[in-house]
Amino acid sequence: MKSGLEKAVFTNRLRDIKKNIDRIYFGNEFCQNLIPELGILKQWYISVKEKNKEFTFVTPFVTNSGLKRLEIIFGFLNTQDNVEVVFNDWGVFETIKNNFKNLKPVLGRLLTKQRRDPRILKIFLGKQKVREVFISEDKKTKAILFPKNVPPHLFEHYRASVINVPLFQKYLLSQGINRLEIDNLIWEMNVKVNRKIGISIYLPYGYITTSRMCGRLTLTYAACKKECKRYFLRLENKTLPVPFYGIGNTVFYKSRLPSNDRLAELGIDRIVYQPRLPF
Repeated sequence: MKSGLEKAVFTNRLRDIKKNIDRIYFGNEFCQNLIPELGILKQWYISVKEKNKEFTFVTPFVTNSGLKRLEIIFGFLNTQDNVEVVFNDWGVFETIKNNFKNLKPVLGRLLTKQRRDPRILKIFLGKQKVREVFISEDKKTKAILFPKNVPPHLFEHYRASVINVPLFQKYLLSQGINRLEIDNLIWEMNVKVNRKIGISIYLPYGYITTSRMCGRLTLTYAACKKECKRYFLRLENKTLPVPFYGIGNTVFYKSRLPSNDRLAELGIDRIVYQPRLPF
C-alpha cells in the first residue's frame, strides 16, 4: 500500500488537473448512460498521462448493454500500465477478473454497504421531537408519536459496514482487490480494515441512495438527454442535518474533511475530491 496521503480529483474538466494532484478519476458510478465513448476516454487518458498523473476509471452498475460498452473501454485500458478500474457491479468485476487481467480492480463505494442517510443522526442523538399526526381521513383523530431511545450498540452497527468483516477482507485480497472506497459519514465512523487494503474516501459529496430510474426520466417519460450534467436539485430544511442534492438518479449529501490524523487512524490513504456539482 502506498505510504502517505494520495490526492485524487474526480472530474471531467482538464483544468482540474493541478500540480499537487496525484491521480485523476474519470467516468461515472451511477448511470450507464454516462459511460464515455472510447474516443473520449482515450483523449482523457492521454491528457492525464501527459501531465504525469495516475489514472482511475470509474464504472457504474450496468445491464448487458452497459457491460458491452465497458468491455470496449477495458480492451484499451488493459493494454496500458497501472490502470485502476473502480467497479460498482460484481458482474463488472468478474469481467475484469476473467478477461482483463492487467487492470487493477477497486471495490466501489456502492458495494461497501455503509449506512449513509444523514437523517439517522438525529435519531441516534435523541433529537427527534414528539409529533402529532392524523390517523383518520376526516382529520379528526390524532395520534401522538414519541421517539424511542436507540440502543448504543445499534449506533455502533451503523458506524461500521461490511468492510469491517475479516472474512470479507480476506475474500477481497484473495481476488486481487487491494483497494476499497467509502464515503465520509457525518457521524464518527468505525473503519477497521486490514492494512494490506488501501482505503479511498470521497469528499465532499457522499451518496445516500441511487436507482436505475432517473428523476427527470420518471417525471417526463422523455429519453435521456443527460440533464444531470447541467442541473441538480438542492433540498434543505430543519429536518435535515445537512443539505441534500438530487442529481439524475442519485441523492447526495455534503460532508467536511476529517483531520489528517483521523484519516491515518482509520487507515485512509487516498482522498477523492469532487470539486463541483453537477459532476
